[in-house]
Amino acid sequence: MRSLADKLLPDKLKHELKRILGKHNANRAGRRGGLCAEKTEHDRGLTIKLAFAQLWEMGFRLPSIKNLGGRHIDLLMQRWDQENISVKTFHTRLSHLRTFAGWVGKAGMVRDIHDYLPDRNLVRHEAAESNRAWRPNGVDPMGVIAKARNLDERLAVMLSLQHAFGLRVKESIEMRPAYCLVESGAALEIYEGTKGGRLRRIGIDSDYKRDIFAWARMVAASGRNARIRWNDCTWKQARARYYYMVEKLGITKGDLGVTSHGLRHSMAQEKYTDLTGLQPPIAGVDPRLVDPKAHREAGIHISRELGHGRLQVTTAYYGSHGNRLRRDRQDHGRGGGGEKA
Repeated sequence: MRSLADKLLPDKLKHELKRILGKHNANRAGRRGGLCAEKTEHDRGLTIKLAFAQLWEMGFRLPSIKNLGGRHIDLLMQRWDQENISVKTFHTRLSHLRTFAGWVGKAGMVRDIHDYLPDRNLVRHEAAESNRAWRPNGVDPMGVIAKARNLDERLAVMLSLQHAFGLRVKESIEMRPAYCLVESGAALEIYEGTKGGRLRRIGIDSDYKRDIFAWARMVAASGRNARIRWNDCTWKQARARYYYMVEKLGITKGDLGVTSHGLRHSMAQEKYTDLTGLQPPIAGVDPRLVDPKAHREAGIHISRELGHGRLQVTTAYYGSHGNRLRRDRQDHGRGGGGEKA
C-alpha cells in the first residue's frame, strides 16, 4: 500500500528525502554512534515522511527538504493534537523530528513538547499500567510452547528462549547457541540480533534454563548456519515466517490476549519474584512490604538481563510503586507507631 508521502510528494522531494534517510537513518541519534535498531530506523523514516506529506497536504509546498522551519513544526504539532494521538506517539514523533533537524543542520529548531502544547498533560508514563505477561492473562506458556512444537520445533525453541531468558524476538531467531556459552557454562553471552548491537550476559541459573539452552543448541546444530532461524531463510524471511506462525497459534491480543513480547514481561516478573521474594508491583503488592534496596538491586539485575541501559525501563515490564515506596519508608522512618525498647 502506498504511503501518503508516495501519493502526494513530488519526485524531487521524495528523492531528497531518500538521500537524507539513506545517509543518516540507520544511525543512532545523539553522540553514542553505531547503528540503531531496525524498528527505530523504520519508525523514524515513517514519521519524517508523514510530516512532509502532511505539510504538503496543508498547502506548504516546500521547494526543498531543508526549507523545513520552526513554524512547520508548530503546525504539525497542532494537527497531531487535533488528531488526538497518544502521548507516547507525540513524544516519539517529536524526537524523530528533532533528530532529523540535526541531520539537515537545524539542531535546536525542534523545541520541548510543552512549548508547543502548554495546556495539555503530556507526561509520558513508562510504568506498565496493564500486565502483558502470559500467566496473569490466563495463558500457560508451557501449553502454548507445546502446541508450537507440534507446528514447528524451531518456533517452539524461539518462544522458549524468550520465556526462559527474556530474549527479544530477533535475538531468539538469530541466536547461535554454540557461540553463546560463557563463564564455564554459567551464563549466555547474547550479541546476535541485539538492540543497538549491545552485548549482554544472562545467567543460566535454573534447570529449566539449562534444559532450554541444551534444546536450542541441539536444534541449531542440525542446520547449516548454526542459528535458531530456519535454514532456508534470511533474517527478514525468518521474521515474516515467525509472525505468521505465532498468529496461526493465536498468540495475538485479539485471540489469546497476549503477544510473544509478553514472554519478556513474564521473565522479568518471575525474576523479580525470585530476587525479592515478592510479587512485582503490577500485581498490587503493598509497598510497605518492600525492601527498597532489594527492589532496586532486582531492577538493576533485570535491566541488565533484558538488555536495557536504564533502570527505569524495567517498570514497563513489571510496574512501579511510584512515590508510594519512598513515602511509606519515610513515614516509617519518622516513627510511625513502633514500640520502644
